[in-house]
Amino acid sequence: MDINQQQQQQQLRVSLKDAEDVKCDECQSIYFSAVAAIKRLSALMSPSGKEVMVPVQTFQCVNCGYVNEEFKQIK
Repeated sequence: MDINQQQQQQQLRVSLKDAEDVKCDECQSIYFSAVAAIKRLSALMSPSGKEVMVPVQTFQCVNCGYVNEEFKQIK
């Protein structure tokens, strides 16, 4: 068995019931929706030489709408 097969087999033994729930920092809810922040990349920085809009996926609390700091990948 090669190393990739061993890693996959080990990953299958992980149970999510043993994992810690991530909670909203504002209301403590454990439910989130995927949302996108939009970044504008100027023409000077863009590989195409044209301004582009880049979506960055993050997660928002479904209860209060808050986005935890740990979800804000790009500040």
